[in-house]
Amino acid sequence: MNIVAILANGVGARFGSNIPKQFHKVKGKMVIEYVIETICDSSKTDKIVIATNIEANSVYLADICAQNDIDMIEGGSTRNQTLKNVIDYIDENYNCKNLIVCDAVRPMITSQLMDKYFDLLGDNDAVVTAQKITDSLGCYDFTKVDRERYYLMQSPEGFNFPLLAEHFDENSPLTEVTQQLPENSRIYLYFDFNNNFKLTYPADLKYLEALVTARDNDVDFSKILESVSRLNRFLKTYYPHEVENWSKTLERSVPKLLKEWQITEYNVIKSSHFGIIFLAKSVKYGKCVFKIIPPCIDRYTSERSCYQSLNASFMCELYDYDDKCCAILLEQCKDADLQFDSSKEELLDFFKRVMDSCEITVSKDLFSQFKNYKDILNDKLHQDNFEYKKDEIMGYVKQAAELFNSTFSDDDFTLIHGDMHRYNIMKRNDELVAIDPIGYVAPKEVDIVRYIATELCDNGGDIAQNAQEMLEFFSAVSDRNILEKMLFIDIVFRLHNSLFENEDYKLTDKWLSILKSME
Repeated sequence: MNIVAILANGVGARFGSNIPKQFHKVKGKMVIEYVIETICDSSKTDKIVIATNIEANSVYLADICAQNDIDMIEGGSTRNQTLKNVIDYIDENYNCKNLIVCDAVRPMITSQLMDKYFDLLGDNDAVVTAQKITDSLGCYDFTKVDRERYYLMQSPEGFNFPLLAEHFDENSPLTEVTQQLPENSRIYLYFDFNNNFKLTYPADLKYLEALVTARDNDVDFSKILESVSRLNRFLKTYYPHEVENWSKTLERSVPKLLKEWQITEYNVIKSSHFGIIFLAKSVKYGKCVFKIIPPCIDRYTSERSCYQSLNASFMCELYDYDDKCCAILLEQCKDADLQFDSSKEELLDFFKRVMDSCEITVSKDLFSQFKNYKDILNDKLHQDNFEYKKDEIMGYVKQAAELFNSTFSDDDFTLIHGDMHRYNIMKRNDELVAIDPIGYVAPKEVDIVRYIATELCDNGGDIAQNAQEMLEFFSAVSDRNILEKMLFIDIVFRLHNSLFENEDYKLTDKWLSILKSME
């Protein structure tokens, strides 16, 4: 017989409420109800036992226990005493083979997890939910601690019941139950359940609500990467060995960030080749956006540093960041309507702020954190491992590199946004601001021509005429001759990039068509 015991005798002293935390409601249900429902859905659970203070808590549990044929027994004054009561009760009333012990305040367990643990107990004496330690460990006597030697042990825990009943001592100084089992016991450490949220403090109710909402909406943290097909395909093509590890990182990171940043609502809105973007609401920050970037792409550090280093007059505000998760939290802006024929004054004002900010001196040490536009362009001369229209494209690359090297010197370089097209310009109140910087060390004109080129690519029409009109328009904030040269160079730059960023060559052909129209 397989039995699950729910320990629900805690009073939640840290929770600061006269109602034990397991009986607080989240989205209309008590926390313990989520635990009960999950266990009831387990195909391999034969019986549920709840240990609690019957006199104080039966009002919360009587109906639920009656409806689901659950035994309710008296708990003890400590966790070990409560578990001892469970063991004695089961030993007296049931022929139990395997026992899983759950906490009433860990509502994110799954029925699949229960079934998995019962299966594992077929070959093991105990199964423990384990978590790797990702933070640094300290010691009060300042002894160096190697975190790789340690892990966290949590419930649920599963046991061979006769073995547990024989060896468990409620008065043992050993705080972990498995430590009381014989040394030759087969103990399985299960590291693959990473969303093991524990309700501890009142503020946790908001985070728990977000987690429950996500679960109700079939948001599986382990499948976030699968939900953003474009990024998933890109990573599997170019970073196949890193994809699986990053998917597991997402499963651990998203619940962590929800709590750290006090996020109560979120949903995935889109992905690019460079990360997953979530719209969210935070108790601390209000409406916000958070973005998680795969570390294998080597984009996170430069993007985060750009938000910290570029002038705040034209950048979206960075609220917070997490280097371990490669995540950034930003203010949420409205999409800006940047049709070229509207808001000309607003657009000019924005780019004037961008250009003026480039006059700010950036230390040479800082430059090392960012990509050098010149180096990337010149490296393209040697990146000819493709066949599609190779001669034509490499001819343009050679021409662009020569033009760039003859026009600009290193003294012309500054830190720029690097990807200043309409989709990275948003509206904040009545002001335009930029998001998603790449962070190039480059001539400042790159930001303007990146905007112009995107307009040419997306809007079609008479390319040559549109290009001349926009070059004339932006001559109010920068030298037209320089802009014209830089426009050609950056289109070639993006032409070459398109060979490796798309599954077909439609965008490549489009850039080629634009270049020919401008000749």
